Amino acid sequence: MRIRPDPFVFVGLLALLLAGCAPTLNLDARRLPTQALSSHADSPLRTQLAAWIPPGESGFHLLKSGQAALAARLALAQRATRTLDVQYYLFHNDTTGKMVAASLLAAADRGVRVRLLIDDIDTADKELGLATLNAHPNIQVRLFNPFHTRSTSLLVRGWQALRESVRLNRRMHNKVFIADSQVGITGGRNIGDEYFGADHDLAFIDLDVVAAGAIVNALAQSFDTYWNSEAAVPASALPITPSDKRLQRTTRRLYEFRAQQLDSAYGRALTAADPIPGLLKGDTSWRIASADLIVDPPEKVLKRSKSPSSLLVGQLAGLWVNPTRHVLIVSPYFVPGAAGMAYFDYWRSQGIQIDVLTNAYAASDVPIVHAGYANYRIPLLEAGVNLYELKPVAEPIGGRLRDLSGGSSRASLHAKTFVFDDEHVFIGSFNFDPRSTLLNTEMGLVIHSPELAREVTDMAENAMRPERSFRPRLAIETVNGKIERRLQWTDVHQGSPRTFDREPDTTPIQRGLLRILQALPIEEYL
Repeated sequence: MRIRPDPFVFVGLLALLLAGCAPTLNLDARRLPTQALSSHADSPLRTQLAAWIPPGESGFHLLKSGQAALAARLALAQRATRTLDVQYYLFHNDTTGKMVAASLLAAADRGVRVRLLIDDIDTADKELGLATLNAHPNIQVRLFNPFHTRSTSLLVRGWQALRESVRLNRRMHNKVFIADSQVGITGGRNIGDEYFGADHDLAFIDLDVVAAGAIVNALAQSFDTYWNSEAAVPASALPITPSDKRLQRTTRRLYEFRAQQLDSAYGRALTAADPIPGLLKGDTSWRIASADLIVDPPEKVLKRSKSPSSLLVGQLAGLWVNPTRHVLIVSPYFVPGAAGMAYFDYWRSQGIQIDVLTNAYAASDVPIVHAGYANYRIPLLEAGVNLYELKPVAEPIGGRLRDLSGGSSRASLHAKTFVFDDEHVFIGSFNFDPRSTLLNTEMGLVIHSPELAREVTDMAENAMRPERSFRPRLAIETVNGKIERRLQWTDVHQGSPRTFDREPDTTPIQRGLLRILQALPIEEYL
């Protein structure tokens, strides 16, 4: 009998062949430990902040718009005189990514020590650029949890991911930008156009916070822990050695590109949105409050975490931020799992109001995660949780949300923030899903400030208005003597209420795909 060739065997053999031809990391590359510099008495940032933040205290300011968030990073890079420590999950090679890279180079040219730590999930086509940055004597670049075989081929990277799924499925999702160990920015944004209002096809509604004062020491220590971890590999291990001429050429082009962008309409909008001058001069007030940094250990990606209490969720539980009245959860990817449902059931039994804002299916940029959420919608509603699903709208401007107009065709919620009893607010990288809980490393600040909590709640409540969000609800009806529950969605459009019996603003094909995805047994990876 004839044996039919198995296409999967062929694809596997092809991937092995390509991987065998691809270069690999030099895992013996020299890796010297470095730390945040402890003395910054001569930093102008320290001097300016001392006028507004009392000794031993911390100050905070929300970055609501994408333009303010980028402007703040560029301003801190420009004002740094000693160090810049930058840690991100994604760092795109687009307009805003190039502007940030140019600012890092400019700081390094002034003698500032720059440390850049990037997760390796999206660096395959950026190796030359990262190696070029690393060639600068004042810039060090490290890749976190890297693929050992270096290739831009999705086939090769996919094969590696399958072969080393336990390690490579775990990623560093942390996000922080620290200048002179005096001011830091953390939150939900990566570095890329869609996070900073510069992408015409997609805009993420996101939230960051500027932190200054005592809490920055904790941010700097967290960065050091990741920077010096076993999973952080120097960019000198890449199979690329850029020449000095390439560094000079890259620097010149990036400087020219940044100058052009700053002279554009978008650049002028950045200048207008920049909060840093006002914060340093006292024209814009800091929210003075105590705070706790909660962060996963880097060993989480290697499955070496010491105990559940060492993880971010365990640290949050250890803070004893126990709600008594109200819990607000804003998460773009929301898959509560059995543990999350247990918390919700308990809170509801205590009469605590729970409001959840997440993406509508039409607004989600990751349909497979929305499928995980869809499986919990009816149990959540039965438990008495209030659900709100954000429509495709544009990002927050000054605390309000505007409809898309003349810019992005679609927007998606990306902020990760929780508010407890209008007194404590979490802002960070943590999504309310199994991936953030069990697989990726995450970080965030728990800020004990009723004023800041109120600001975040006001933003969320504005987004939860029926003009801006769909409201899922349970419709109960009797069919053949049996009580049946089914989902409906309500909203207000152009002043008129509407009711939907299917996922709003979706096609039959999209809804069919969602049903298929809901049936997949992959919740722990979402």
